[in-house]
Amino acid sequence: MLRTAICDDCSVQTDIIMMMLDSYQANRPAIEIRPIGFSSGIDLLKNMKTDDPFDLFLLDILMPGINGIELAKEIRRQNDDATIIFLTQSKDYSFDAFEISAAQYILKPVKERTFFPILDKIIPLLKQEKERYFMFSMSRRAIRVPFSSITCVEFASRKLNVYLENGTMLTSKCLRTSFSNAIAFLLQDNRFFHVHQSFVINIEHVVELKSNSLIVKNDIEIPIPRNKLSIVKEKYFSFH
Repeated sequence: MLRTAICDDCSVQTDIIMMMLDSYQANRPAIEIRPIGFSSGIDLLKNMKTDDPFDLFLLDILMPGINGIELAKEIRRQNDDATIIFLTQSKDYSFDAFEISAAQYILKPVKERTFFPILDKIIPLLKQEKERYFMFSMSRRAIRVPFSSITCVEFASRKLNVYLENGTMLTSKCLRTSFSNAIAFLLQDNRFFHVHQSFVINIEHVVELKSNSLIVKNDIEIPIPRNKLSIVKEKYFSFH
């Protein structure tokens, strides 16, 4: 899933881009975009301090308070690798956009015939940058699986049971280290959460959140300790 920030002081323009992204995804089932709209740069920057990082920024330039150029500079200070696309009515800021290393500069009104080919070029690169692999040893071979395909990892009988989106379960050799050490690399990715002493879940694959448990794809139910329930809820709703 690609978290996308849309920042425009005009709600009508934000709604138009939201609908375009829905249309874009409709014919591209392998792509999942989660757009979140902001009416000001201040609101977007506040969210960046408290929520999960964005993969893509779609910014208006002519906004009151912090304009899009100033906003992009602050985004760059917080995340130098951010992918930024400007959507604006003015041609006057193209040089500023170039200095900020914006991925694209699109004049309004934004048209699908212009916007979609740009997304087709940018999104595969974003997905490639975001994809990571979890490596572990099975009985006769070493294997690596994409983070995105993992629904959860269970620790049982000193082995890892790695559950995949397609319904497969892969079991590792007996660990020579602790569960915490074995999953440390997974937990560097904000999609993963150590929800239970024996389980790590990929929050993107949670399909239902109950009062004291959650269900990931393929009907695997995992208990939630009471002291972690509020954190799990917060992460769940930030991704869904």
